[in-house]
Amino acid sequence: MCLVALPCLLSATVSAADRGQPYVPSSDALVLEHLPSTSDPRVRQFEVFKQRIQAKPNDPHAAVALSGAYLNYGRDTGDARYLGRAQAVIAPWTLKHPVPLDVMLVQATILQSRHQFAESRKLLQTILERDSDNAQAWLTLSSVAIVQGDMTEAQRDCAHLIGGYDALITAGCIGARAAVTGNARSTLSLLPMLLKQEPNEAPAIQSWAHGLMADAARYLGQTTRADAEYKSALQLTPGDNFLLAAYGDYLLDQGRAREALELTRNYSQSDTSFLRFVLAEAALGLPGATADIATMASRFRDLEQRGDSRLYGREEARFVLELQHDPNRALKLAQDNWSIQRAPEDMRILLESALAANQPESARPVLDLLEKTGFEDQKVRELAKKVRARLHTSPASKGIVH
Repeated sequence: MCLVALPCLLSATVSAADRGQPYVPSSDALVLEHLPSTSDPRVRQFEVFKQRIQAKPNDPHAAVALSGAYLNYGRDTGDARYLGRAQAVIAPWTLKHPVPLDVMLVQATILQSRHQFAESRKLLQTILERDSDNAQAWLTLSSVAIVQGDMTEAQRDCAHLIGGYDALITAGCIGARAAVTGNARSTLSLLPMLLKQEPNEAPAIQSWAHGLMADAARYLGQTTRADAEYKSALQLTPGDNFLLAAYGDYLLDQGRAREALELTRNYSQSDTSFLRFVLAEAALGLPGATADIATMASRFRDLEQRGDSRLYGREEARFVLELQHDPNRALKLAQDNWSIQRAPEDMRILLESALAANQPESARPVLDLLEKTGFEDQKVRELAKKVRARLHTSPASKGIVH
């Protein structure tokens, strides 16, 4: 989902220690890790910020700049290790009294990215107690609220941006909520007008807006519009991890597995992109699917050893359901994930897993949220209809169906 994928607006190998025993490569030709290329301007920027920190070690802005660069790079590539690097850069400044507001903002965004939503909310609220007009804090708070299914708070947070901040970002905040509360058409009508009015907006923000429209069109079943918007977004931010996952899912849903395969082929370093690649391989019946399924399983084990498994709960549930064909385990993973986040993709995997495991009662939280929000996604609505039908025919559920 691109709904909350706006980058911060501020200017997969496990180590031997993690495994508990040394790892000895079986061959000198074995590739242990692909390092980021210095041809990437984002990677070169790291060195610029490091030099600024060396020149001004007492300047929190230099630390915030490097931490934000790591955070955005990790977000773009899907490499969770950059969250740790971002945290390490600002760690000394979090011990200051008072902690600089910019440092707190980066810290809150890191917590959000780690799916520590309660901690992120608490920190953002602390920021707003000190600076009630902090637009970045309100925007991030709204993003966290949407992911957790708290649409009332999301609306309240977006309202603080009206009239005093960038019009496109404000509209994006409102549109992100509208798209998941039965008002996706308003997202599709409002954002194009503001994109035309703000032709010089940063590419990342324009891309975010196109991603929001792509999601909204997809929910409404407007496939031609969704396809065009995803392509426009990726033209502005090629390789964006969230967009690749969202567009890959869209292509798989449309039976365009070959296109999903080509879309994600060169982004296998990202666990989310690699999962879509493997799903496409399996859909096409390609001979490499079996080996890549085993590789994906190994990646999830590595994430668990690193303590990052909660970041990919929905992806692991989907992998276990669709590629390992274990609906009961998938349901447990989907339920654990639902306790943390309740975005549209989380609704879908919980519904699918509950149906596959023949435990429709497990999906009742999704039905409750759909009733509250009026979310229009056709796939989710179809799955919810099937769950309700199962509940009606289940002896244990008769008389308590909503």
